[in-house]
Amino acid sequence: MSNKCTRCGKERIAIKTYKQKVGDSYVYWREMACSDPECQKKVNKSLSNEKQKRTRIKNEQNKREEERKQRLADSSKK
Repeated sequence: MSNKCTRCGKERIAIKTYKQKVGDSYVYWREMACSDPECQKKVNKSLSNEKQKRTRIKNEQNKREEERKQRLADSSKK
């Protein structure tokens, strides 16, 4: 099975393997990384930026939802 880096196309390597029992079965998964450490640093930074962006968007969405609920509550009191 081939697992290529999304950024540079080099073969990715398994960093850590996990095993978890779920019911009567075991689930195995691997943490993979690019074989080029500099490339992996750039990928990690990009993923971190994307995660921060998604978190910020979600927080803004929640804030707008709370403001909407507050406006609805205020208008129903009148």
